[in-house]
Amino acid sequence: MGNGRSEALGAWGCGVPVVKFLRATSRRTRVLLALVFAFALLMVVGAWAAYRYAEQVEIDTLRETAAHRLDGYENALTSEVRHYSYLPSLASLNADVLAMLRHPADRDLVARVNAYLQTVNADAGSSAFYVMDKQGNTLAASNWNLPMTFVGSNFSFRPYFIGAMRDGHGRFYGLGTVSKQAGYFLAERIDDDAHRVLGVVTLKVNLDRIESVWRQGAEPVFAIDSHGVIMLSSVPGLKYRTLRPLSADAHAEILRTHQYDAPGALMPAGFTINHTLAPNVWIESVARDNPLAASLPTPHPFPTEFLVVSRPVSGTDWHIVVLSNLAPARAVARSLAQSAALGLAFVAVLALTVWQRRRIVAQRLALREVLQQLNEDLERKVARRTAALSRANRNLEHEVAMHRETEAQLKAAFEELVQAGKMAALGQMAAGVTHELNQPLAALRTLSDNALTFLERGRTSHAEANLRMIGELIERMGRITSQLKRFARKAPTQLQPVVAAEAINNALFLVGQRLRKERVELTFDPQLASVRVLADANRLEQVLVNLFANALDAMADATVRRLEVKVDAEGDTTVIRVRDTGTGLSESVRARLFEPFFTTKEQGTGLGLGLAISDGIVREFSGSLRAADRSEGGAEFSIYLRTYREGNP
Repeated sequence: MGNGRSEALGAWGCGVPVVKFLRATSRRTRVLLALVFAFALLMVVGAWAAYRYAEQVEIDTLRETAAHRLDGYENALTSEVRHYSYLPSLASLNADVLAMLRHPADRDLVARVNAYLQTVNADAGSSAFYVMDKQGNTLAASNWNLPMTFVGSNFSFRPYFIGAMRDGHGRFYGLGTVSKQAGYFLAERIDDDAHRVLGVVTLKVNLDRIESVWRQGAEPVFAIDSHGVIMLSSVPGLKYRTLRPLSADAHAEILRTHQYDAPGALMPAGFTINHTLAPNVWIESVARDNPLAASLPTPHPFPTEFLVVSRPVSGTDWHIVVLSNLAPARAVARSLAQSAALGLAFVAVLALTVWQRRRIVAQRLALREVLQQLNEDLERKVARRTAALSRANRNLEHEVAMHRETEAQLKAAFEELVQAGKMAALGQMAAGVTHELNQPLAALRTLSDNALTFLERGRTSHAEANLRMIGELIERMGRITSQLKRFARKAPTQLQPVVAAEAINNALFLVGQRLRKERVELTFDPQLASVRVLADANRLEQVLVNLFANALDAMADATVRRLEVKVDAEGDTTVIRVRDTGTGLSESVRARLFEPFFTTKEQGTGLGLGLAISDGIVREFSGSLRAADRSEGGAEFSIYLRTYREGNP
């Protein structure tokens, strides 16, 4: 049969092209192997380049995100300090304090100043408040009646006393030589009308609450002083250690001022951290009786690699440092490198396919007398199939365009309803905001009158102090209004990790005045709500504000008024539960609760859109909103959201 086939080919005039094709086969095989090797090399180089580019982009994004977070951390720290900064200046104006410094042996004056300092310290929530003469001897203190009283102690060696005597004011962070507790000392010099130095008044503030706020974040945060000593940290094991070996002068200064050498105040074991920008950053203990350990502690409190971002704290010689995990950035870079490799592999396969196609074309040309009719039939079938697919594709594109237009109109309508819901909530909270602003306005009036009096008397330094306090009160009012502005902002939904406790606290802030006015007992522990969920922070707060407002409406006539907010993590789902002690929900009401324009309130008090809008917002988060009647009385609304896991979408 083989001989017969050859004769047939020869008869059709195809014998010569077939022989040429067989001779070129070995050459095409060598070309194929060369192409495979070239494409493999291209895949390796392309994947490596994609990895390096993605890694750099992710690190830049991580650095920018950390910088934004540093803004919040710095604001929290400086606000805490500014909250107390005016108290020493006010105390320096007290007549009894001035009289006691002139007559320190007068026991009645000392007793009155002790009582005054104790009252102010208790109201302010500070650690200690005390007055020293110009030799540094403590004459009166808020802790005069405690075993570890400051009365009688001499603090002339402390930097805050030295700075106050020299410049009029002094600032210092360190351990108390009497209390053995860390704090921030704010000192002001007291002068008489003739500008003669009488003494120094000092306020000690405990900054532990700042560390509590920092611990709610996902990354380690700490503050360092001018010597490089970690003075505040979200990781207890880092406190009172240094980022670099202390110089002899710095070590002597710390020992001379007793800044960190109180027994029992330091954490054990130092360790080394690998830093992508500056490897082998040493963190060592400041304590003389706690030298640097040679090995890394277990368990390790940090990821293997991290990005360090820092910035100075305004008004101080401190720096705030954030450590950001680099593992997610590396994971994204690896994913992009894999995608690039797959894309290049696809290109390689496509190129080889084209090359093979050309071989097939060459074969067809060699045997075209035999296959011409088959090719013509195939081309006609392909043309008919292509035309049919083109028509179907045009019809499908038209339907998709109409569907998108309809979807856009529905989404725009829903956005308008969401914004209307926000404006309604802001209207209900207007009275509360007025009350929150009245207090600083009253303080502004008093401080401005005092400043005018000081200017008339020529006491410009005291007037300047009052003006600075006026500025701080204005800043406080700005924070109140900015919270409402952020809540009212109209923005598209953007899912991102949201700390449940922050969203709940922001919503409670907006209804806080109503809670206090209606004497509603609030049960909520932010430490049990540190889990992060996938949501839009602003819209989640809108849902919470609506649920809180409905709960307060339901408890208007209740004997027991208690609002309970609880967060439960159930696997990959987080549930935020809002419970009240109101009238509860009947079965008929629950059946229609989330219908638009359905309301159980009196006519004119609501449109019945709040729960319908809230349900739509939660559905945008891929979650659900459910309602239930409580057996012990009242209602429970539960928000089911996806729990955010590091490295997962």
